[in-house]
Amino acid sequence: MARILSDDLPRTRVPVLTYALMAAWAVMWVVQSVRPDDGNVDDSSQALACRWGMVPVHVTGGAGSTTDPCVALSTEHSPWLEVLTAQFLHASWWHLLGNLLFLWVFGPSVEERLGRVRFLPFVLGIGYAAFLVEAVSDASSVQPVIGGSGVVAAVLGAYLVLFPTARLRLVSREGEGGGGGVPAWILIALWIAYETIAALSGAQPDTAHWVHVAGFAAAALLARPAAAGRRPGAPPPPPEVPWVRVAIARNQPEAEMIQGLLADAGIPAYVRRMAGFDVPDYLAGGPRDIMVPGDRALEAHAVVDPLDG
Repeated sequence: MARILSDDLPRTRVPVLTYALMAAWAVMWVVQSVRPDDGNVDDSSQALACRWGMVPVHVTGGAGSTTDPCVALSTEHSPWLEVLTAQFLHASWWHLLGNLLFLWVFGPSVEERLGRVRFLPFVLGIGYAAFLVEAVSDASSVQPVIGGSGVVAAVLGAYLVLFPTARLRLVSREGEGGGGGVPAWILIALWIAYETIAALSGAQPDTAHWVHVAGFAAAALLARPAAAGRRPGAPPPPPEVPWVRVAIARNQPEAEMIQGLLADAGIPAYVRRMAGFDVPDYLAGGPRDIMVPGDRALEAHAVVDPLDG
C-alpha cells in the first residue's frame, strides 16, 4: 500500500498508537480553537493553556510573580499533572501541523521497533522529563509551556539511533527495499543542530528549545535499552535463488492452505500479494501468488495442479 511522505522501512502492522496520539493532539486543538481568544480567565484559550500547560514557576516553586493570573490558574492543579497534559496542547495551527508531520513520518517505525507496550511510556516519559528540563532552565517564568515537541524529540532521537540508514521518500510502497530518497539522518541532524544553537543562544525565548534538545538527547541514549529483547519487524530478505509462481490463490487463507500442502511435500514456498492488487498486509482479501524455488517447480506443480481439477 502506498505511503505518502514516509520512510523506506517495512511495516508489519498499523501504527495505531502513533495515529491515536496524532488524533488526541488534533482533538485538543479543536477544544482550544472553539474557545474565545480574548484572554478572559474563565474559558478563553489562554486560560486553558494556563490551567493545563506547564507554568515553570509553578513546577519549580521559583521566585516568579504569585499574583500573575496565569500562575493562579496553574495552581488549580498539581504541577506534576500539568507537565503531562501540556504535551497535548499546542500554541498555533503551525505548531500542531509541524509536530503532526514529524510524528507521521517517523513515529510508525519507532512504534514498530519498540512495540505497543513500550512506545507510549517511552515517548511520553521522555517528553515529561524534557518539560522538566525546560522548567529548570527558566524557573521564574510565568508563561505556560505547551506542545507535543517533547514527544517529537523523543521519536527523532530514537529513530536516529535505531534506523541510522533509513531514507525518506515522497511516496513509497509497502515491501520495497532501501535505496533512493534522502537519508533521514540528514533532516534529523539539521533539526537538532538548529534547536541546540537556538537553545544555547536564547535567540527565540518564546520557543521551548530545551524541550527539543533534552528530549532528543534522552531518547538517543535510551532507545537501544528500550528496544532490548525486541527483534526488528522487517520481513525476511527475499530469496537469493530465482523463485517462480506455480499457483494463484483467491485469498490469503487459500494461499496458506496450498503453502501447507507444499510444505508437507518438503517443498519450500512463500506467499506474496499479486501485483496490481493494492490490499494491505493485514487484510486477507485479494489474489496471492504461490512462489517456489525454480528447481522445485515441477514437483510443486505435481502437488498443486490436481487442485485445479
